[in-house]
Parts: sequence; C-alpha cells; structure tokens
Amino acid sequence: MNEEEKSVLESDQKEEKPDFSKEAYEKIKQLYDEFNRAGLLEYIELVKSPKRLFWLNFFSGLAKGLGLTIGTAIVLTVLFKITQHIIALNIPYITVWVSEWITEISDLLHSAK
Repeated sequence: MNEEEKSVLESDQKEEKPDFSKEAYEKIKQLYDEFNRAGLLEYIELVKSPKRLFWLNFFSGLAKGLGLTIGTAIVLTVLFKITQHIIALNIPYITVWVSEWITEISDLLHSAK
C-alpha cells in the first residue's frame, strides 16, 4: 500500500465515526432547560433536605390554619351583621324565626355550662 491509499483509508475510517458530542451536549442542555422550567431541580433540592421540608410544611400548615380561622371569623361576622339587619327590619315571619333560632342557640349554650 502506498501513501495515497493509506490516507484514503484513514479518511474513510474517520468519516465512519460520527461525532456525537455536540448532539449529546445539545440533548443534555435541552433536558436541563426542561427540568428548570418544570421546577424539578428545586423539588429535588427540597427532598434532599428533610429538615427544610419539615419546616416548610409546618409553616405552610400554620398559614393555612390561620387563614381558615380569619376567613371563618369574617364570614361569621358578615352573617351576624346580616342577621342583625334582618331583625331590625322587623319582617313578620323572618324576624320571629330568627329570634326563635337565636333563643334556642342561647339556651343550648347556657345548658352546656
């Protein structure tokens, strides 16, 4: 074999081995971007730290409980004010029904003591 044939043979061998490094890099970059968009990296970091996960869930539950308490207080206050206005209007059947209802609740509260 002469030099020409060797160089042709070597060039054929080089062409047969495609370079996948750029394709692999692009695929890895695409996966990384998808994980970032989905928030999976933050989730993985959170799962790796049980102490942080505990405190995050604790404060989340505390905030939900506080929100539920405040929301219930607001709704009950609005209902109480509406009931006061209905009684003040002195509508015949509704006023009697509401006053009986309030009396029954009051009696239940006093009998429970």
